[in-house]
Amino acid sequence: MLDAATHVLRDEPATATMQSIARAAALSQATAYRHFPSVEALVVAYHEDVMASLVEHGEESRKTGKALFEHQVAQWVKLQGEHGPVIVRFWSQRGFLERLRSSDVTAALCCRAWDRALRGVLIELELPDPLLPVGRFLHNALFDPREILDLTRTAGLSDEQVVRRLSDAFYGALSGWARSGC
Repeated sequence: MLDAATHVLRDEPATATMQSIARAAALSQATAYRHFPSVEALVVAYHEDVMASLVEHGEESRKTGKALFEHQVAQWVKLQGEHGPVIVRFWSQRGFLERLRSSDVTAALCCRAWDRALRGVLIELELPDPLLPVGRFLHNALFDPREILDLTRTAGLSDEQVVRRLSDAFYGALSGWARSGC
C-alpha cells in the first residue's frame, strides 16, 4: 500500500485521498483504512521511509566532516525533488526541538540521518560537541523542504547551487552561534 501511496502522493500531493490510494493499491477503501487510519498517518509512514533512506545513505558513506555533511545535503536536496511536495503537505506544525523532546519518530530518524555528519562539521570547525543540539536546530531551520523547493523551483537554482549555498550558510550560522556564547 505504501508503494501505491508513493505514486498517488507524488502525483497529487494536495488532493490525494484514501480512496485514490486504495484504488491505486487495488484495495478496498475499508482495507486501506485497516492499514492506515488516515492519509496523514500514511504520509507519516511515507516520510519515515524517506528519512530511513537518508539514514542508509549516510551510513553507507565513508566520507567524514564537511564532505559527509555535503554528501547528505546533496541527497536531501535530491529527495526533495522527488518527495518534497508530499513531505511539505504534511510538514509538522510543531518545532523540531519540541518534536525531538516528545520522542517523535521522524525527528529521531532525522537525528540518525544527520548526527554523524553534524559531529564531523563540529570537529572540522573546531567547535565543541555540546553544540550538537544547536547544529540539529539550525540544520532543521535551514534545510526545510519548503525552502529547498523554493530555491530549486522558484529561484531556479541547481541542486549543486542549493547544496553549496545552504551548506555555507549552515557553517556560518553554526560558527556565529558558537561565537555568541553557545
